[in-house]
Amino acid sequence: MIRATKLLLVVLGIAVAGCRALPARVAEHQDALAAAQYGSLADFAGRIEAMIGSGRSALWLLDRNDLALRARLALADEAAVSLDVQYFIWQSDASGHLLADRMLHAADRGVRVRILVDDFGVSGKGGDVLKLDAHPNIEVRNFNPWSNRGNRLGTSTEFLMRAYVLNRRMHNKTFIADGRFAVLGGRNIGDRYFGLYRRFVQNDLDVMAAGPAAREITATFDDYWNSEHSYLVASFEYDQRPRNPLATTREEMHSSIERNAATLEAFAVEPTDWSAYLEELVATFAPARSEVLWESPDILDESRPRLYEDFKELIASARSEVLISSPYFIPDEDFRALVRALVARGVRVVVVTNSLATNNHVVAHTGYRRWRRAVLAAGVELYELRADAEALSEYVTPPAMPAQLGLHTKAVVVDGERAFVGSPNVDPRSMVLNTEIGVVGEGEAFASRVAALVERDIAPANSWRVTMDEEGWLTWTSGDEVVRRQPAQGFRQRMVEFLLNLLPIKDQA
Repeated sequence: MIRATKLLLVVLGIAVAGCRALPARVAEHQDALAAAQYGSLADFAGRIEAMIGSGRSALWLLDRNDLALRARLALADEAAVSLDVQYFIWQSDASGHLLADRMLHAADRGVRVRILVDDFGVSGKGGDVLKLDAHPNIEVRNFNPWSNRGNRLGTSTEFLMRAYVLNRRMHNKTFIADGRFAVLGGRNIGDRYFGLYRRFVQNDLDVMAAGPAAREITATFDDYWNSEHSYLVASFEYDQRPRNPLATTREEMHSSIERNAATLEAFAVEPTDWSAYLEELVATFAPARSEVLWESPDILDESRPRLYEDFKELIASARSEVLISSPYFIPDEDFRALVRALVARGVRVVVVTNSLATNNHVVAHTGYRRWRRAVLAAGVELYELRADAEALSEYVTPPAMPAQLGLHTKAVVVDGERAFVGSPNVDPRSMVLNTEIGVVGEGEAFASRVAALVERDIAPANSWRVTMDEEGWLTWTSGDEVVRRQPAQGFRQRMVEFLLNLLPIKDQA
């Protein structure tokens, strides 16, 4: 009887914790500051506009991981008026602390800094960026937060009770400086996204934009910042994360940077003059008509997803060829029907995704595996990345020396004329549940660069071509190498995937 009573009390306690309400939302409405009219970024943006006109955007591909971090550091150091950053994940590691420290330096110069992070991406060991809220020029907001803070039983119960909302996450990744330049794409903030992780490295892709695209991205940030789902970090009075004063936070960041000096040897660990870097950019941009595709934060309130419709419309417009790179590829019936229709009218459809060996989320591979034969039957050219891909060396940032590559690039190229780069995967989670963002660049100069990356990734040195015979048996071919069992890291990974395939996991997993 006593044991049963204790169990009942525990269950009741968990239920009460799960019912804890979110704090009152007191965040004030706040719009982006006007685009900077002075400073190096404003001057540089003016030069670019004079070269290509006000109706087109300047787009730079950030394919190498070191270039992606360097671009963000440059924007942070050169910002004169504002920094607006929005991320799904901001890790508390070497690069995460380096960028957080640069936010502090910018704020010290008088720059207004707004940081919006998804609550899922700063839970556990990822919460150090929240401490920046202590600076008077920095405001940090949490998107779609749990009401329970630091209580695993409470958060688990809350997820069960509020699954419809909490299962929908803000997957956007944007970094905006002075309203003049914006970076978006597949990368979150953390060592594994910048080639600094020692276990594996990711093939990823971002775009840096100036002109109309940067202005559109800034407008989307405001929608999220002022959404009813964005909460002031300071409003969580019972948050168990340490409430360190600003001086302590600075010291923590500096200590981390010093401790990780070897890891960060390829980067300036103090604010620096980036004028030479900006000058180099003059010769490397691609001019393009642009359109930003994004999902409204209102999707959490059951609004109809619009990004997926725009995404399908882009692909459906193909006349000759579609190239798709998606780390997690779980096409729903609508997408499979679209692909069948394209192939039926003679369009070449190419998809590159992760193999089991390169997939860091085995559960996502189980969803893909269920539809792999259907995709092949539809006539798709299907490729899976090799873990030992030749392109691995292009994504490593010394001194890290990982031996395995994984795909994280999300991109589409249509007819060699239009290209999309952004945050969404081709799966129900990205297309129906999460919020996402990406940019379409129209013009051969931009599209050909994205296409070249996808074509490189499907080359035999980097991927397996997956084919199916008349009896449904699959074959993986890479150059002269042919295997009839899907590539994997080993027995343990195969066993995990086998067991997951037995579970009734929905495709959005």
